[in-house]
Amino acid sequence: MEHNKDASSVLGFYAADGTFTPVTNLTARTLEYANRSKSELEALLEENIDAERYEQCAVIRDELIRRSAIVRK
Repeated sequence: MEHNKDASSVLGFYAADGTFTPVTNLTARTLEYANRSKSELEALLEENIDAERYEQCAVIRDELIRRSAIVRK
């Protein structure tokens, strides 16, 4: 079976800032951040640091890193 790699046929989510995340890249942990903009994620990261929810901080940090890597390509 051959997969269609045409970008217009890929299912996914757009964040408020236009970042596209394909469904295949989502996990249960990152799904809740798929529709948030980079600035929303940064604000949420600060809130979680203040509340000492470091596991959530790591997930948000990873999402921000992933998005910045997409921009650089």
